This record gives sequence, structure tokens and C-alpha cells, in this order.
Amino acid sequence: MVDSSIIALVKQGKHPAFKELYQSSIGYVFSIVKRYVSNESDYPDVIQEIFARVFLSIKSFDESKGEYKFWLRRLVINQCLQHYRQGKSPRQIIPMDNVEEVDLSIERKLNELTKTEIELFLKQMPDGYKQVFMLVILDEYSHKEVSEMLGISIETSRSQLSRAKNWIRKKKLDNNNQKKLAIGF
Repeated sequence: MVDSSIIALVKQGKHPAFKELYQSSIGYVFSIVKRYVSNESDYPDVIQEIFARVFLSIKSFDESKGEYKFWLRRLVINQCLQHYRQGKSPRQIIPMDNVEEVDLSIERKLNELTKTEIELFLKQMPDGYKQVFMLVILDEYSHKEVSEMLGISIETSRSQLSRAKNWIRKKKLDNNNQKKLAIGF
């Protein structure tokens, strides 16, 4: 993604390296922002804030503790969540009234989804479900980490993930039924 020599030059304050770091990272940053920020008109502001934070905190990046890509991912997700917490994105944590048991076949069905289907479902999914789903399934955070990041309990994180999976299953079934009706089955 980004060569370590570029990071070293950025840490030294060499201005051409800032541009190269930005150009090397923007695609990756945008792909994460697109998943976490609901309102497209907020993308530029969020991305600008992310890169401001990258350039201000790059000196804290320690290559011996992990790759730049993972350091950047954490920073981007945290900034997107900060945007969400500041009320700049609609807040929609779904209350935990009754926790539903997850059908084991849901896991199999989720694995069968294409990237395009997942992106489509994420655009339609309620934010509370979506954030937990993305953090746990796509970004591989634990429920404990998610609870700390979102300020919710571990049980709520688990419940939201279960509901997100059930929501996807229902949407997939609805889509399959609509396709069958369209072709006369």
C-alpha cells in the first residue's frame, strides 16, 4: 500500500511525501468511509478530517507494531464512528427487546452472498445493525471492542449482529421470491 520510505519522509515533514501518502491511501480510505458513512455528501468532510488526523498523528505510527494499512484502518473507522457519534449521521441503534436465536443456516447463506449483494444490503440496512455487522464481520473486531467503540454493551453488540444477519436473510428471501415471481415460478 504505502512504502515505508514515504512514511519516513512524512514523519520528517517532507511535503511531497504527504501528497504521495495521500494518493496511495485515498482509495482504501474511501472504501471504508463509503461503508460507514450513510450520507454521501459527508464523505469529503470525513475524508479531510481523516487525513488531517493521519498527518498529525503519523509520528505515533510504529512499524514494529504492525502494518500502516492496519493503523490507517483503525484511524479511519474511529473517525467514521466519531462522525456518527457527533450526530452527523442518523443514529439508529435498535433496542434489545428480545434476542432472537440465530439459525445456523444463516452463516452459510451469508457466505454465499456476493460482494455486490452485501454492498446493496448494507446501503439499506438500519445503521445500528450495519455498524455492528461491519465491525464484527467485515473488519473482524470482537464484540468487546465493538462495545467499547460504540458505547454499547457486549450483549447489545451480539444482539445487533444477530438481528443484522436475520435482516439480511429476510431481504435475501424477499429478493429471491421477487425474482421467482418475475420469471413466473
